[in-house]
Amino acid sequence: MSDDTVSSVPTPEGTPDDTANSEDSTAFEDAEPMSFRRKMSRSLAIVVTILIAGLWSYTLWGPTKKVAPGVMSDPSFSRAAQVICTDAAGIISALPPAYSSPDAGARAEVIQQSNAALTVMLSRLAAIAPSAEQGKDAAMVQEWLGDWQTFMVDRERFVIALETDPNARFYVTMKERRQVTEPVDFFARYNNMSNCETPGDLA
Repeated sequence: MSDDTVSSVPTPEGTPDDTANSEDSTAFEDAEPMSFRRKMSRSLAIVVTILIAGLWSYTLWGPTKKVAPGVMSDPSFSRAAQVICTDAAGIISALPPAYSSPDAGARAEVIQQSNAALTVMLSRLAAIAPSAEQGKDAAMVQEWLGDWQTFMVDRERFVIALETDPNARFYVTMKERRQVTEPVDFFARYNNMSNCETPGDLA
């Protein structure tokens, strides 16, 4: 073969050069910027995620303190009332439970003694209670004392019933479809006056 003859060898498809060009083309396509719609969708998803996370964080650990309805903003009456009610609770706890009395007469006598202590307690509470027109706290206190007085009428009525009926039952006045003792105890409990709740000496 002559030295002047140059052999031509065809380059097969898929040579390294072509492959590199193909990869560069693919990379270029992937590197193309996202469309405006895709950008907005992704941004919106991120914002929604952050808002949801923030809402849950605030709900669980936020500074907002939930206050139950009926809780007074000024605790001064509660502190003084707790002392007064503690005196009455001490007298009642020293008496035998009325329900354990051997007969109706003895039961009525024990209840009368308890009622006397509670009457003194309510008189002392009324003396330190603000008048109803002095604001929301005062209005709640006056309503609470009124409910207590209703309960005392029920207790006195029970004593009278026992004098004529040994099997008389104790009935509590209803207020808004519940026994009046419920709002009495609720107000006392949520205002840190545990000893101002109605006694369980008749149950």
